[in-house]
Amino acid sequence: MLLSGGMDSSTALAIAKAEGLDLVALTVDYGQRHRPEIEAARRIARYFGVRDHRTVKLDLRPIGGSALTDSKVPVPEQRSLDDIGRGIPPSYVPARNSILLSYALGLAEATGAEAIYIAANAIDYSIDGKAEVWVRTPRWTRLMRIKEFCEFPEGQYRTLALDRRSLQLAWSRVTGRFRHDARKKRCFSVRLERGQEITITEDHSLFTIDPMTSEIVVIKGSVVREGTPIVVPFDLSNGADAWNREFKSFNIEGLLRYSRESSQKWSIVEEGSHFTNRLRRTHVPKQFPLSDEFLYLVGLWLAEGGKEHDSRNATLRFSVGGVPGAADAMRSYFGQFGAHVTKSPANAFDYAVSSSVFTALFGYLGLFGTSKNGEKAFPRFFWNLSQRQRRFVIAGFWDGDGSHVFKHQTTLNQKSHRLIQEMYHCLTIDGIFPIVKDAPHGQKMMVIGRAKDFHRFATLYPLKHTTKRQAYESNGRIKGRDQATGLWKSPGLWSAVAAASLLPGRKTRIYNAGRKYDASFRAQRSVFSGVASLRTLAESKLAFLRVVDVRETSEDWMFDLSVEHAENFVANGVLAHNSGYPDCRPEYYQAFQEVARLGTKRGVEGDIIQIRTPLIHMSKADIVRKGEELGVPWALTWSCYMGGTKACGVCDSCQLRLKGFREAGVPDPLPYASPRTRATNA
Repeated sequence: MLLSGGMDSSTALAIAKAEGLDLVALTVDYGQRHRPEIEAARRIARYFGVRDHRTVKLDLRPIGGSALTDSKVPVPEQRSLDDIGRGIPPSYVPARNSILLSYALGLAEATGAEAIYIAANAIDYSIDGKAEVWVRTPRWTRLMRIKEFCEFPEGQYRTLALDRRSLQLAWSRVTGRFRHDARKKRCFSVRLERGQEITITEDHSLFTIDPMTSEIVVIKGSVVREGTPIVVPFDLSNGADAWNREFKSFNIEGLLRYSRESSQKWSIVEEGSHFTNRLRRTHVPKQFPLSDEFLYLVGLWLAEGGKEHDSRNATLRFSVGGVPGAADAMRSYFGQFGAHVTKSPANAFDYAVSSSVFTALFGYLGLFGTSKNGEKAFPRFFWNLSQRQRRFVIAGFWDGDGSHVFKHQTTLNQKSHRLIQEMYHCLTIDGIFPIVKDAPHGQKMMVIGRAKDFHRFATLYPLKHTTKRQAYESNGRIKGRDQATGLWKSPGLWSAVAAASLLPGRKTRIYNAGRKYDASFRAQRSVFSGVASLRTLAESKLAFLRVVDVRETSEDWMFDLSVEHAENFVANGVLAHNSGYPDCRPEYYQAFQEVARLGTKRGVEGDIIQIRTPLIHMSKADIVRKGEELGVPWALTWSCYMGGTKACGVCDSCQLRLKGFREAGVPDPLPYASPRTRATNA
């Protein structure tokens, strides 16, 4: 048992004792500033009757690098709880847990111990399982729900994350995937002004902007309020290289089996390298070509095609009469395979493709369901396509369902919400930043309104509807302020301008162009690029969107990623945070378990020493409650980072301890030097 004498290690010791284990306690005197914890460890060991308690001296002060071992580094005091949760704190001792665990591993092997207990505690930084994250492997890249990703086998995975120094997005290696029990956690559903939504736990952090410094900082779920600016990447084009590979065709050899096992029982016949029907009119190759024309028609189908799941009619029905050139495109494409396209005699809009082969093929590709019932979704192969190929699918969809421009906006409405949500993510890869919001009759609405977005959409997406294209091109030429992605107005922004060395009159022009004195939330981004201290922020692809709704909710399980060299990842289009002590994370202990297996005599002989972290997913309040249950004598413990005769009450450790006791509803018997802290604790 690694015993420091603090509330955490004392509770872990009590848990091990309650399990009936015979303990060897190890306390390491590493030259820490908070010397009273060593004596506290002796008191706790005596209280619980630990017969073998060893203290070893290992001076880490020559290494330094921590407020606990270097007298030149001040211990942070009187920081807010929100500040304490931001980043890796100055009290982190470089490699401390690795060094302590190495000593414990040697002692465990020498004494024949079966396990090492360490009171590591990692706060749950978690988001709900439906949140969608970017996942890249050497073979494919796609968007998927984090719950699905966490169930994947071990492998080489990357996700989109933000470099906090350059403020640019890049693919970073995923080093851990986690599922947390959230049944005792408060959870919050947060919705932003442009429609992004994410559900987080009370202690999971998003990112905001520090009003006094204009730096990107974290903010916990428990303190997010309406009006809070949250960081949202609006242009993911830096990661678009993941989808450069073109897919020319895919194998549909499973079509025959699919048609025989489905309830529809289509008349599909295998004929050499093709599939046909009983009349031998339609011939579709087993290596089916993924042409741009086919992808465009898939988009039209998603917008204006209809087919019930249980229909036995071997006909695909499109309602595309209002889309210029769509009927001719259908006749040309399906005609090359021998499928016949007919116009409905009842109206000018409906067309039918009479082909059991193509009807079965659309079902095989997952292209069934109706927009009316909200059942449609992008086909399974959508995220395997190149970004250029996906543009044809979306162009067909937008030609069929997107509106003309009205008051400098164009909208797309769908009852199939997943289509809108995935389209949003796809557009952000091209730097298009739409709004997504609820619409009447159970629909989701996507809105494009920025001039830059109209220009990019008309340039990149091959719309065949000429009047729509012309209207989008016209709106793309409008010059104006882009409020959506402007810099968040704050005292720190204007202080940086005031402190900059600029030519006479330049500051005044920035104040005026940035509209310092009006009531808007955001300033024009481009005007700040000339201020050296703000250039990185101004050139970033990060928007600051206001929270418009925060609702408390509940989740049984929440999910999380750990990302190499990044304390963040993109989830549901929002930048989510993952931080804390790097050697208190679950993946660190999983890795050290491998050290115990591979680096000890007992490990290679199959007698592996277990690394146990009973507190790893407990909050401080949970630890207090567990300690109360097991009779931990809190008055004998020590948590303060200072070396006084009384706990200071204002360092990070004291404040977290006090918060835990306060939330658990248990009085802390430890005397504190700060009268204000004593009053708060009382």
